[in-house]
Amino acid sequence: MKTLTIDNSKVWTVEDYLLLGETSTPCQLIDGDLIMSPSPTPYHQLILGNLYDVLKLNAKKTDAIVFFAPMDLYIDKQNILQPDLLFISKENKGIITHRGIEGVPDLVVEIISPSNIFTDRNKKKKIYQQIGVKEFWIVDPANKTLEIYSKSQADLDTPTLFLVSEGEVRSAVLPELLFNLQDIF
Repeated sequence: MKTLTIDNSKVWTVEDYLLLGETSTPCQLIDGDLIMSPSPTPYHQLILGNLYDVLKLNAKKTDAIVFFAPMDLYIDKQNILQPDLLFISKENKGIITHRGIEGVPDLVVEIISPSNIFTDRNKKKKIYQQIGVKEFWIVDPANKTLEIYSKSQADLDTPTLFLVSEGEVRSAVLPELLFNLQDIF
């Protein structure tokens, strides 16, 4: 069995990240820092599965694709993120390559956990907004909330939709999509 030693004294690059090879430990490269996380909780996985099912139904109708973590999203030389869910429209399928997603997905979903609250709500949200993701969702299992942020909104810090426990979820990116938040939690 190999032991993996992480050098936190250096700025990591995509090349360094790729040398790790496939690993069962979720990791991401954020601003040159290698971030490793514990496995998600069963509740996190349940929510992920429920959201995947909803998005997958929509994807089948529109010839789009939905991926769930771990799936590398290559941003630049010092950022490789692994969103919980990625939705890629039919028109955007060219960003899917042999090593991951190399381009801007249409929709990204992050399900926050105690270990990644700051990273998902701040660092990753900012990166998604900078690269032009059309829609970004933050799902908070502890509070049973869903926040939707849109590329076109003026105030990037205020969600275009904020629901607690229940309510209709509609997407500007996926106009046919409609579900009740209650079905996710």
